[in-house]
Amino acid sequence: MVLPLLILIFGYVGFNYLVATKPEKPLQPRNEQVWTVKTAVVNFKAAYPEKSSFGQVEASRKSALNFNISGEVETVAEVFRNGNTVSKGVELARLDRDLLLIAKQEIMVQLDANKTNIEELAIQLDLRQKNFERINQMQAAAVTSQANLDEARLALSMAKNALQQATQQKNQLELSLQRANKNLEDAVLRAPFDGIISNVQIGRGLVLSPGISVGSMTDISSLEASFVVPSDVFADTDLLIGSEVKVIWRSGGREIKTLMSKVERAEGNVAVGQGGGRLYADIPVGDDGNWIIPEGAFVEIIYSSGRVENVAQLPEAALYDDNSIFVIKNDRTDRRRVEVVQKSEGLVYVRGDINDGDVVVATRLPALGDGILVKPSGS
Repeated sequence: MVLPLLILIFGYVGFNYLVATKPEKPLQPRNEQVWTVKTAVVNFKAAYPEKSSFGQVEASRKSALNFNISGEVETVAEVFRNGNTVSKGVELARLDRDLLLIAKQEIMVQLDANKTNIEELAIQLDLRQKNFERINQMQAAAVTSQANLDEARLALSMAKNALQQATQQKNQLELSLQRANKNLEDAVLRAPFDGIISNVQIGRGLVLSPGISVGSMTDISSLEASFVVPSDVFADTDLLIGSEVKVIWRSGGREIKTLMSKVERAEGNVAVGQGGGRLYADIPVGDDGNWIIPEGAFVEIIYSSGRVENVAQLPEAALYDDNSIFVIKNDRTDRRRVEVVQKSEGLVYVRGDINDGDVVVATRLPALGDGILVKPSGS
């Protein structure tokens, strides 16, 4: 019993001795973390910040195709199909014109008869005029009665009235002939301008009423994109007219077509909720005369918001909360407050407590503050 107890006592004492005489390891200083960041260099200059807006491509000139008279469709041209491009004046369809031609012939026959009648009445008027003058002279010489003179005057008046009525009838017949020619012209549907056909709804034998649409045409040379800009941009409308813009057509996040255009005109009357004003940019056609961006497409328009003086252009990632940026001094960050003059996609234009040549942190870091050790990875 004594021996195990002594072993335990000597073991406990030996353990405490080893712990007490253990050599102490010197404390190692903690390494400070270095953040690798992208940088940008401050360069004050005049800039033209770009903004973007969204709009739709529309044609400033469109036309519904219809006949102005009623009738039965007699012929439909092969070219009168959706998607075809036609030139101004090309015949697209024609109504049955037989009755219209008969009506015109009837008017022409009446005009010929009226012409002969006018010639006869003119002769009769001339004779009545001469007879009246002769009897008037005789009455002045007291060789005929007043009754004969009155009878001659009445005959002359009736001849004048008959000729006048025949002339009025001739005028009415000529108007009727013009109307008949107009009806014959309206029985033929022609392209009102150069353009593309769509929404065709017509066939032979179809009986149409005036104004019923049988198709539509779009003048592709008049395509334009309309878009709304903020009030501060629209205030400089005179500078915007004629300026270049980039028009981008996307679908499913993929860029399909991009082209350069110019602002053609401005419209200040827009919806109350939109504010600012609406601009119109021309959409050119291709060398083959077809559209590059079709009507109805939704597009993004990149435009210049105007010239700003003495600003530094920096990546948007350089701007932190409360309009702060961080300048690198002796490999450490130094917070500076700036004024944001303009913003555009991915960029900010600032002034403030910065100087030309300052190197700015252009990487977004969580909770970045003063005095953080950084290492530039490039500009």
